[in-house]
Amino acid sequence: MTVLLELSLPQSELSFGAALNAASEVRVRFEQIVPVGSGTFRYVWVNVPEQATFEEALQRHAVAESFQFLERESGELLYRIDWKAESDPFLRCLEAVGAAVLQAKGVGNRWHFHLRFDTRDDVSRFQRRCSEHDISTSIERILSDSAGGHASELLSPCQRRTIALALERGYFDVPRRTTMSELADELGISDQAVSARLRRATKRLGHRALSEELESDTSRDAGP
Repeated sequence: MTVLLELSLPQSELSFGAALNAASEVRVRFEQIVPVGSGTFRYVWVNVPEQATFEEALQRHAVAESFQFLERESGELLYRIDWKAESDPFLRCLEAVGAAVLQAKGVGNRWHFHLRFDTRDDVSRFQRRCSEHDISTSIERILSDSAGGHASELLSPCQRRTIALALERGYFDVPRRTTMSELADELGISDQAVSARLRRATKRLGHRALSEELESDTSRDAGP
């Protein structure tokens, strides 16, 4: 049975956090569930007053090997950033125990994480490693996760709002009771943005459903 851990820590404890928040008034969240290791936190959404100022600040921090601006959606900017995991002690602690990051976001001078561990022993090892590296974390909640986490954790707030509205308005009904253009008008975004949100949301939920079905089949095949 896996274990979910919610914690927060100061920006000063994170090298990559300082890089992302180097420009003032930055709000940051990560695009998807990601395993720690190669590709950690690669896709990052930021809400920042000045894009150029943010990119200049990011370039000054050696923890970011490279970055690429990908798209803009509802006032947020999506970047692909390649990090040097070895330069951040917190990332090394996560990687050492095989933790997965379900959610991570930074606002102001504090970061919040939802993490998944295979066992409670892994949680204990993670906490010991943080202590050994003098990383100060505030544990907010620990719980068992027999169902593999909540589906809502897979989706960004924008995606949850869009797919919830689509369900409520009958977009997935046969025949459809609304159109993508009507959803876009109600949300105040473009047709293309609605399409992108629905596509990403359904892809993630589909992957989760199939992975849970595979895990269930594997358990039955193993048998007593």
